[in-house]
Amino acid sequence: MSCDVSVVIPVFNSSGTLRRALDSIYGQSLLPREIVIVDDGGSDWEESKQIAASYPDNISVRFIRLEQNQGVSVARNIGVKASVCRYISFLDSDEVWFKEKLAIQYAFMERGGIDFSMHGLMEGWRDLSSHVDGENHAEPLWFQLSSWSLLFKNHCTSTVMVLREKMEPFDPSLRRIEDWKCWMEVVAQNGVRSAYIRHTLAERFKPGLGTSGLSQDVKAMHTSRMTALKRLINEDKITLYQFLVGICMESAKYPLRIIIIAASRRGVT
Repeated sequence: MSCDVSVVIPVFNSSGTLRRALDSIYGQSLLPREIVIVDDGGSDWEESKQIAASYPDNISVRFIRLEQNQGVSVARNIGVKASVCRYISFLDSDEVWFKEKLAIQYAFMERGGIDFSMHGLMEGWRDLSSHVDGENHAEPLWFQLSSWSLLFKNHCTSTVMVLREKMEPFDPSLRRIEDWKCWMEVVAQNGVRSAYIRHTLAERFKPGLGTSGLSQDVKAMHTSRMTALKRLINEDKITLYQFLVGICMESAKYPLRIIIIAASRRGVT
């Protein structure tokens, strides 16, 4: 049984983790109709393509190869453009979905006329097989999302499902925070019904800021956030008050991130 969902997966030298991500899709209690994998100029694209082709044909899988690396925004935009379903979900190659993710999120959006939704995310390096999946909640707990709630937290892209006609393009000039800017633009549209599902339905395997984050990455993230905020107010997607709050929050968080990294490095040595 499948649902009217396209899953977009950008990959770049990700053949080592792609199978784990795809396993989590094929293990869904409710399967998506299609998967669109966009290889962003990786050197291992042939291996990734072979991995994608090794799965059964109960889900349509398309593999798109870009000759040169153009960034995750371009890769996702191409994947969205190539997809055909009513809803679009996103998954990165180093993340996985829990078994009931699509069943819960898709039914919730269809039943409630929701245009855009997110849900909880688990972070770590645990074996997925050790996770005991939650119940298939017929009526999951949720709250309404707004640009204010997104302003305070950048939720993971792998938790997103969006109605195709409400999707906004990712900003290709941003290499970081591009997903947050996109979600702010989607939610800012008139009449968009947005929700946050209060259940953890995905897991990220990226190490945290304190374990392997580098100061230059944090600086780039800070710069991108500031740039995104300026573009959002110029596009009339946020108010002046939201812009000022966002600038103040980011200005306060940046030195704290640097302190966390420095403390982590001292702890390691």
